[in-house]
Amino acid sequence: MSHRKALTLEEKIAFIKDNQNAHGLSIRELADNYKISKSSAANILRRSEELLADYSSKCNKGIKRKFKDENRQKIDELVFEWFTQQRAKQIPISGPILQEKARQAAEQLGYTSETFKASNGWLEKFRNRHAISFRTINGESASVDNSTVQEWTQRLSTILDGFDENDIFNADETGLFYRATPDRSLVLSKEECKGGKKSKERLTVLLCSNLTGTEKLKPVVIGKSQRPRCFKNITTSKLPATWLSNRTAWMTCNLFTDWLITINNQMKKKNRKILLFIDNAPCHVINHDLSNIKIVFFPQNTTSKCQPLDQGVIHSFKCYYRQKLVKHIIAQCTLAQTADQISITVLDAIKWIDLSWKSVTENTIKNCFRAAGFIRSSSTPSSSMTNMDIIVETDIESNNSDNPLQQLHSLLVHLRIGGSQLTAAEFVDIDSCIPTFNEWDDSEHLKTYIQVTQDDNEEEEEEEEEEEEEALLEQPPNLSEALEMMRKLHLFASIEQHQLHNLISDLESQLTDIYLDSKAVKQSSITDYFSHC
Repeated sequence: MSHRKALTLEEKIAFIKDNQNAHGLSIRELADNYKISKSSAANILRRSEELLADYSSKCNKGIKRKFKDENRQKIDELVFEWFTQQRAKQIPISGPILQEKARQAAEQLGYTSETFKASNGWLEKFRNRHAISFRTINGESASVDNSTVQEWTQRLSTILDGFDENDIFNADETGLFYRATPDRSLVLSKEECKGGKKSKERLTVLLCSNLTGTEKLKPVVIGKSQRPRCFKNITTSKLPATWLSNRTAWMTCNLFTDWLITINNQMKKKNRKILLFIDNAPCHVINHDLSNIKIVFFPQNTTSKCQPLDQGVIHSFKCYYRQKLVKHIIAQCTLAQTADQISITVLDAIKWIDLSWKSVTENTIKNCFRAAGFIRSSSTPSSSMTNMDIIVETDIESNNSDNPLQQLHSLLVHLRIGGSQLTAAEFVDIDSCIPTFNEWDDSEHLKTYIQVTQDDNEEEEEEEEEEEEEALLEQPPNLSEALEMMRKLHLFASIEQHQLHNLISDLESQLTDIYLDSKAVKQSSITDYFSHC
């Protein structure tokens, strides 16, 4: 009789693959190869979906057995969920703190101090199950654990199995100082972003794209006001980005869940199932069943290397955004007498966010996914894996007139601001470290933040209202006036810039179609039409 043994999770995954791949080994052959009984082999295949889910999550690949007691399994899940939330905030967690949290979870489930003690033995097993190592954290941020990154990239190909490249997505939030100018005095630390005037000029932007870069979902923009004054006469649902709001302009669990439900419904209508990778931010708590989205979390403290959007996609997006902001400033400088007369509204920002997201190339997105290790098991790392430094150099920071950072540098040459001016690279990264969710203590720091905001609200809102009122003083032209502008633009092109005629003609044609389709025109005579023109 052959020697029997308990297989690790990693061995069970290999076992399942041996059954599913081209070899198609039978239960008897698998049992002989792995030296287990036929009943154990059949049980592994019966639980294949559950085991694959465990492997794609944060389960230790060396684990051999799961809990038989359902309540103890629940304790384990509650404690690990709490642990990941605290580590996302960079809060160091010791062994005794984990044990105390486990006792609290056990008490909620009806255990007493006698029936569940969260002993040192429990702690050691908990650490092994979730591959947690306790070590000293130096400085404000923990360094990336390369061994964790390596283990993640090894299991990533298994996670991707069964999904088409077009159905593999990554979503991430980024903070955006939407009105920031390239003035060195505006560089802020993370702490300064918790409250005050600068935070009121901050938006949180959620971006999401698939692996091939062929499908970039509609951006989500989170601000402080439910309906800013610049939204007057505008239907928010028709904006090119989804506008959300709360008093902190941060992503929250409720906002993120609502977004997930919306995307899930869209995929359901298309009869499509997608794989979505997200980080372990505290606002990314999934409290809803998603029929058409499979969520996978990156390992703790590895997003700087494992998250595709952090490999250069967001950087490229911000390069394009700053370009449009600078062009807007330059255009307004032709008429403005002072810097205060240059108006930048949330509506401008939403327009630029949409255009900037559309400008990020498929090639940039594909390269960044590869840099994060998103390659099929059939591909070799040497041929498919692209180093992040190479991507940044070739796609973003090379001395090439076609790349967004170089284009921004060329624009900044035409902009002069009093005092020291940021370089293009510094200007793009001015808001790279600002929070997109509550990174501080959920109670005390948030109360302080809201109090600071409330104390400044009257004065700041009056200033903002004055600025936005000034922006609205100039009423938008009607269609007839817009068509007259086209005539003047053609005159300008004839004298100054002949190459603009085609662009102006295209715009004129679209405006004319809109004019002709309007209800007023359908009910008017041909004489009325010419009198309006």
